[in-house]
Amino acid sequence: MPEALTPVPTSDLYTWRSGVESLSPGKSPCPGLYGEQWQKAHAAMLDFLERFGAQAVELGWTDLDLFGIHPQIGTTRADHCGALVLTGRQVEAIDAKTVRYGNLTYYRDVPGQPRGIPIWAFKG
Repeated sequence: MPEALTPVPTSDLYTWRSGVESLSPGKSPCPGLYGEQWQKAHAAMLDFLERFGAQAVELGWTDLDLFGIHPQIGTTRADHCGALVLTGRQVEAIDAKTVRYGNLTYYRDVPGQPRGIPIWAFKG
């Protein structure tokens, strides 16, 4: 059986925007995100890219940190999910270690956190 390729994280705003824009807000790209939850997540991703995208690149965030999901079962495994995938909330602040949504904070570089693939790369 061929060995699975490990995705290489990217910190490229053009790639991020192209990936998110390739996803339809009306059709879930993976298991675990459906209907209004997916529509809110998609809108929040676009908002993030507009307001914080360049800053996120400068701070070293990657596509897997922000848009990652499990490669076989999508968001069903939340431990593989990036900062922008599950909440559907607009980001209020970002720094080198965290993304904040008011009283909710996503921490980057949690020891032992598994890595997935960018949501736009999901093939099911």
